[in-house]
Amino acid sequence: MRRFTCRCGQQVYYENHSCANCQRKLGFDPVSLAMRAEPEPGAGLPFCSERTAHSHCNWLTERPGPCLSCRMSKVVPSLSKSANHARIRKLETAKRRLLYDLLRIGLPVDTSRLQFVFKEDRRTNPDVYDDHVTTGHSAGVITINAAEADEVYREQMRQAMNEPVRTLLGHFRHESGHYYFGNVVDDHNRAVVRDLFGDETMDYQASVNRYYADGPRANWEQDFISAYASAHPSEDWAETWAHYLHIRAVLDVGESTGLAAGINRNDWRREFIELVVKVNELLRSLGQPDAYPFVITDRIAAKLELVHRVVVNAALRG
Repeated sequence: MRRFTCRCGQQVYYENHSCANCQRKLGFDPVSLAMRAEPEPGAGLPFCSERTAHSHCNWLTERPGPCLSCRMSKVVPSLSKSANHARIRKLETAKRRLLYDLLRIGLPVDTSRLQFVFKEDRRTNPDVYDDHVTTGHSAGVITINAAEADEVYREQMRQAMNEPVRTLLGHFRHESGHYYFGNVVDDHNRAVVRDLFGDETMDYQASVNRYYADGPRANWEQDFISAYASAHPSEDWAETWAHYLHIRAVLDVGESTGLAAGINRNDWRREFIELVVKVNELLRSLGQPDAYPFVITDRIAAKLELVHRVVVNAALRG
């Protein structure tokens, strides 16, 4: 994430709606990827129609109505339940972070092909229809169980799934990997992708069932960024894709804030490790768990490099 400043020179942040110094209203422009401020306080900008609604959106729009981000949300939990107001705000905030990632690296964001569904199930709301909503992707629709916006529920799931980290943004980044696989992997690069990740056409359900029954394969840490990545080549791709977005975002923050000035992107692995070690140590000093408790081996680095090459080529094609 880049650093942003208001017209008055005050530093502002991606989620801000107004400048604390001059009180100008702010909006994020998805075309220029910049925060824009009103020419004068009260002058207004082409704000998203959902700015004061449940999504608390701060994006600008090219035409009256909802912005690019809000148009992509097709289903949200019922607003008749008060807890859903906070849930929707968190879900939409994480989604806008993902969309910034995608726009920043030049990937196409097509509202007619990529949509988001946020749903509850009866585990957290007995009044809804679905017994079980699974977070996942299918045919351009990313579904997120709305309960993942609740910290207690998410922590319970993290422990039950034996995951080192489980975040709302991580879900969005992971599922976007499934969507973009069909957009960036083609006949020109499929062979090299399969060489590193495996054949994505192998029986998915059987592989996942085996993973949940028997656990990850032995010594998975050498080849996979997470235990779940070892379940199936598609999950390996999605997990690696998510970590690629994590790494790019962290390096952007490090560079723009001065935490790691002059980053050499050709030596991204060393730069990222040096930066994330500092962040982890800072969190430990505050009694918090590591932000990034993962190890990037040579084979994992090769997978991340391949994702990068595929993304760059896709961005060049537009």
